[in-house]
Amino acid sequence: MEDIHPLRRFHALGRWPLADPNRFAACRPALWWADDFQSNPDDPWYSNRLLAPSDSRVTASPTGATDYVFYRQGGWSWTIPYIAGMYALAAQVNPSITPGRFWTSALKTGRTIQYPYEGTPIRLGPILDPVLLIKKLSPRSK
Repeated sequence: MEDIHPLRRFHALGRWPLADPNRFAACRPALWWADDFQSNPDDPWYSNRLLAPSDSRVTASPTGATDYVFYRQGGWSWTIPYIAGMYALAAQVNPSITPGRFWTSALKTGRTIQYPYEGTPIRLGPILDPVLLIKKLSPRSK
């Protein structure tokens, strides 16, 4: 995606399975890249990437109409549809939204947190904040 849209950088977000998904403080790097990030959080590759959920997700299960399944680890295949869904919601409140304005607004309204890792605080963000993003893009908020 970066070859096509070099300014639209994103990454997958994780959290502990029992952590409240509505609390930004519960967010962590997704399992599959956490070790690399935590060993070098200042690597420029990680900077200014919009973070959206991928780990610790519950969905409908293919095993039955009333069954659910928990996925501890996800990836970009979870993150991309989440961001696309946010774009669809943004287009509902602001039909003239452009991809560029959406992305800029998502980065600006995103939350940055600090979490402890081996005694050192590590900054993580911007984390997509659906409520603030939609509020910012809504014509009524101007």
